[in-house]
Amino acid sequence: MSPVSRGFHGLRRDQDEAPGRVPPGQYVTEDFPVLSAGPTPHVALADWTFSVREGRDELISWTWDEMRALPAEDVTTDIHCVTRWSKLDTHWRGVPVETLLDMAGREAEYVLAFCDGGYTTNLPAADVTGGQAWLAYE
Repeated sequence: MSPVSRGFHGLRRDQDEAPGRVPPGQYVTEDFPVLSAGPTPHVALADWTFSVREGRDELISWTWDEMRALPAEDVTTDIHCVTRWSKLDTHWRGVPVETLLDMAGREAEYVLAFCDGGYTTNLPAADVTGGQAWLAYE
């Protein structure tokens, strides 16, 4: 199976269409090209959970319905992918990561995020707080 998802190769348009909004070497796309390391996992909403842990201890966990019941925000932002495409004015709705971390009573300076498929990333908690990151569901 190809590591490039269907629809990845979009029409390239000149970055001059949005002066000052598109980094050099990027092209604007209207579709949503996705580069994937494998097939997209599908989890039944009844089985979906999001948890915050500290070490091996679970601090708090939410089901899909519980997550959707939390205060959410609407966000409009540009996305600039490392694979050179930019999508302008994308609309999202979700729960601020800061809200989730605060509900968990977190004190850690760093976040280690895990997801389906084995992907992980770590970063300073300051990079996902202060209105910089959301758990987006729309």
